Amino acid sequence: MEVERIFRPNRKASLGVRRRNDRGETEVVYYPSRIEFVNGERLWFAAPQERGTLVPVSIGETLEVYVIGDNEVFFFEGEVRDRVKRGNIAYVVFAMPEKVIRKQRRNYVRFEAVLPVLLKKAEKAFPGTTKNISGGGMLVQLREGRDVFDPKEELLFLLSLDGRDIVGRAQVVRKDGPGLYAFQFSEITDRDREDIIKYIFQKQIELRRKGLLKK
Repeated sequence: MEVERIFRPNRKASLGVRRRNDRGETEVVYYPSRIEFVNGERLWFAAPQERGTLVPVSIGETLEVYVIGDNEVFFFEGEVRDRVKRGNIAYVVFAMPEKVIRKQRRNYVRFEAVLPVLLKKAEKAFPGTTKNISGGGMLVQLREGRDVFDPKEELLFLLSLDGRDIVGRAQVVRKDGPGLYAFQFSEITDRDREDIIKYIFQKQIELRRKGLLKK
C-alpha cells in the first residue's frame, strides 16, 4: 500500500477524539480535518476545531484517523507526536502509520443498521427505520407497513445518524415487501455521504474487534 498514494495534501480527513460524555462514558467524537503536509515520516493534519475553537488534544494522545480517498476510506490509530501553530493555523502531527486499514468505496458496501428515518411526500410524513444503509442509498421499513410510494418517486428524507440529522432527497428503486422500500440517494451533500461511509466503516471495525465480522 503506497503511502504516497494514500496520504496526499488536501485530502479530507476526520479525527476521532476520545471524550467523556455527561454520563461519564467514554465516546469518540469526530471532527473534520484534512492532510496539510506530508514531511518525511510525519503527517500534518489540520487541528480539530469545534465552532471555531481548537479541541484540546494532548501530545501522546491516540486519535482515530480517517482519510477519504477517491474510491476508498483509510483508517489508522495514531499517536499525536506534536502540536504546532503557525500564524492562525494549528496542526496536529502524527508519525507515518505502520498499519492502515483500507475499505473500498466504489460499490458503496451495504451495512445492516437500524436508524430512524423520516420520509416526506407532499405534506405527509412517513416515519420508519433503515434495515441497511450505504453511501449510495438505504433500505427502509415504514412504521405503517403499507404501500404508499411508487417506483422512481423522489422523496425528502431526514436520517438520524449518530446524534445528527442528515437531510436530502432519495428516489424509490424498488419495493421489497409491505412498506419496505429500497432508496437511492438522489440529492445529498458530499459531507453527509462521507459521514455515512465513515459511520459504516467505524461500525465494521467495532464488529471486527469483537470477532463478529470477518476481515
